[in-house]
Amino acid sequence: MEEKTKIIEIGEEKFFKEGFHKTTMDEVASELRMSKKTIYKFFPSKNDLVKAIAKQFMGNMKSRIVPTLNSDKNAIEKLEELMKILAKASVRISPQMLDDMRRHFPKLWNEIDNFRTEMMFGNLTKVIDQGKVEGLFLDYPTPIIMNMLVASVRAIVNPEFILNNNFSIIEAARTAFKILIGGIATEKGKKIFNQTINKKSS
Repeated sequence: MEEKTKIIEIGEEKFFKEGFHKTTMDEVASELRMSKKTIYKFFPSKNDLVKAIAKQFMGNMKSRIVPTLNSDKNAIEKLEELMKILAKASVRISPQMLDDMRRHFPKLWNEIDNFRTEMMFGNLTKVIDQGKVEGLFLDYPTPIIMNMLVASVRAIVNPEFILNNNFSIIEAARTAFKILIGGIATEKGKKIFNQTINKKSS
């Protein structure tokens, strides 16, 4: 494995497990069995390494989300698949880790917040419009639906809210998702949504 790739992958594992702020470069070097000098050759500071890890994680998420949202599935199935992707990712991401990043790496947190907003507006808008054509969603204005969705994600899938209310990330996201879909789904959409949920839990 290329040294730079190895540093990012092992660093991600270490930071995700123990926190970005708490973990030192000495600990990362020890985990890698590599000198700090070698790490600094690729990443001059801890901030640079954390940024590279976050960018790789966002890239990996995008590579999973975009093909799902561009598949031949109906709009509700696509949104449910999105929840599965988020659920898998959330196993590795604790609310404490997100809070750690928000507090100690505010610029990077803003980048992540912008990324998820762009991903939602750029991709989910198409899914909402698809659902209307399929007769699964009511014909509410898409910009209003999308702004409600983005506002919900920012307010609920938020480290401070999650920590204060003792939710897991996926529990908060899935509950917000159910409420939103329930509010915009037609009777046909609700039937498919309930079938999808029951299939998932069986």
